[in-house]
Amino acid sequence: MISQEELRAIFIEEATEIVEKLDVDIIRFEENSNDFELLNEIFRGVHTLKGNSNAFGFTRLGEFVHHFEDLLDYYRSTKERIEANNLELFVESVDVVKEVMECELNSIKELPRSYSVCLEKIKKLLDAKKNKNPSLIQSESREVLNNLALEFDELPLFPDEDTLEQSIKIHQAMQTEALNLYKIVLTLDGDCYKRGFDHFIFLKILGEQAKSLESFFSMKNVQTIEDFQSTQNSIDKVDIVALTPLVYGEVEEIFEFLFDHEYKITPIQAPPPPQKETEKEAETLFKSASNNNTEIVSNTNINAPKSTIRIDTYKVDELFDSVGELVIAQNFIAQNREIRSIENETINRTIEVLSKITKKIQDRVMSLRMVAIKDTFEKMKRVVRDTSKKTGKEIHLIIQGEDTEIDKTMIDSLSDPLIHIIRNAIDHGLESCGDERVSIGKSAEGTLTLRAFHKSGNIVISVSDDGRGINKERVFKKAIERGIVNEGENLTDSQIFALIMQPGFSTAEAISDLSGRGVGLDVVKTSIEKLRGKIEIESKEGEGTTFSIILPLTLAIIDGMLVQVGNETYIIPTLCVVESFRPEKEIVHIVKGKGEFVTLRKECIPIVRLSEVFNLDIAKSEPWENILVCVETDSGRIAIMIDELLGRQQVVIKTLGKSLSKVKEISGGAILGNGDIALILNVDALRPQSETSHVRD
Repeated sequence: MISQEELRAIFIEEATEIVEKLDVDIIRFEENSNDFELLNEIFRGVHTLKGNSNAFGFTRLGEFVHHFEDLLDYYRSTKERIEANNLELFVESVDVVKEVMECELNSIKELPRSYSVCLEKIKKLLDAKKNKNPSLIQSESREVLNNLALEFDELPLFPDEDTLEQSIKIHQAMQTEALNLYKIVLTLDGDCYKRGFDHFIFLKILGEQAKSLESFFSMKNVQTIEDFQSTQNSIDKVDIVALTPLVYGEVEEIFEFLFDHEYKITPIQAPPPPQKETEKEAETLFKSASNNNTEIVSNTNINAPKSTIRIDTYKVDELFDSVGELVIAQNFIAQNREIRSIENETINRTIEVLSKITKKIQDRVMSLRMVAIKDTFEKMKRVVRDTSKKTGKEIHLIIQGEDTEIDKTMIDSLSDPLIHIIRNAIDHGLESCGDERVSIGKSAEGTLTLRAFHKSGNIVISVSDDGRGINKERVFKKAIERGIVNEGENLTDSQIFALIMQPGFSTAEAISDLSGRGVGLDVVKTSIEKLRGKIEIESKEGEGTTFSIILPLTLAIIDGMLVQVGNETYIIPTLCVVESFRPEKEIVHIVKGKGEFVTLRKECIPIVRLSEVFNLDIAKSEPWENILVCVETDSGRIAIMIDELLGRQQVVIKTLGKSLSKVKEISGGAILGNGDIALILNVDALRPQSETSHVRD
């Protein structure tokens, strides 16, 4: 038995999905208000949300979506053109649905002011539409009532089985390969109306996607007009025969929010065609082949419909961890010297097969965590739309690479950084008005491009605008004023652009509710770094700016460079590695009180000795006798001194215990194929040791 809390969790998950989809679909519909198929999709989402809300006692949400559903139903039934101001009401209604759902879930008694305002607008619009031609509505209603009266006069109150079977046979004769036949029995509880359900809504939704539909109502328990209660369902059974292209799972989705005992769906197979002589021969051959153990390949499942199941991400993470352990164990076997010394072809072939299978399992499990970034990009359409209206700027949004896949755990953390960057691009990046753009030879409409693509084993998400670009001199001057940099410092363009992501940094002359407070971009930087990513900024004054978010494919695996210092092995994330080199003695310098530096292409880079950072007991050597790995950090480049480069490898990240988690220079650990443990370096926390032992006069 599912507990109330578990049911509530299911409702929250499903309602959140419905609302998120509504948010995306309503913007798509605003772009093309003639797409009535999309309007039907929006209606179904609102209808499902209404039923769920009433079932869980969220009556305020249920009431609002009930009236919103009526409005949607009017337009989808009449296919009347929707005016621009009414489209705005649709978008506003979805916003209210989101706000009210928050109030319901958090038990907030006071509803937002927009609730009553928007609800009143919906009611007035619906009344105006329905009263526009009362005579037409009355005649239509009279015709329907007359037909219903005629049906109830002629048909028995409780249809017999012969009538139902006759209907099934008629529909079987109409059945084709593209059409499926179902017998559906509805036995809704007496309180179904209070929960937001009735038979005719299901018939309407099913009928929209059916080639033929016939229903049989059992009316034997319906009360007389004197005893009739409008809130109580008296129709104890409805038999439905439906011929539709929908597969079983899609039909079941229509009734998924009813209790299990309230509906039953039975697929009905088409009658087998009469066997021809050739088919009989084939059947004989098949039996003969079966008796002789001959292999026969069946293609029954080639065109089978796809099905999906909902799995808790925690279970997927556990599976991934287990596969990680499997990979480590397989690598240990493959690299074990004693096993490798056995000169046996069968053993070697078995290890090779095991390696291939393990790699395939790892790839398959990895793919379970990967989802397309399309949904996140679709949400950004709403951000662009709202920001465009607030700023009064015309914007054309271009989306590219929406099918690019990324780790599910990263998707959830990407929305806020993207929203900040997009708002900043529109408010700061684009010119203040269309006239200003036209005066400098641009189109009045600004262009914003949202793109995702793979690059060097990473995912890159870029936001580009064709606006005014970043004024380097102004940014550098502001940085000097704030004491972030010194006046004489020689910074590259990328380093200057990176200054705008410093906390509280802003060059905006006016403060708005979108930007200009010096917050946002530093939050973006922090959020992306938590995902082990980085941000790069490219800009050309007068032409535009591009923010590129560079992320690893997954948070569970890191692509790293294995290095050795003494007897210890460390991993430097490949994403931050610039290059590795063995320096000449002439380019190594020592500054009193500051430590050692190396000059690389006219840039003076501090040297970090890992042996001193981690207090390793090894003999001291000179930088030109070792290898330096140049890495990019928050505060600029540093050169990490190591003994040897062991190579590049993808490793499964392991969290550290409480004692090691406090060591800021380490971000995690990994178990190598030979069973050794390697520590993953946090390069942003590495700093040169400016001890006097480094300094020579």
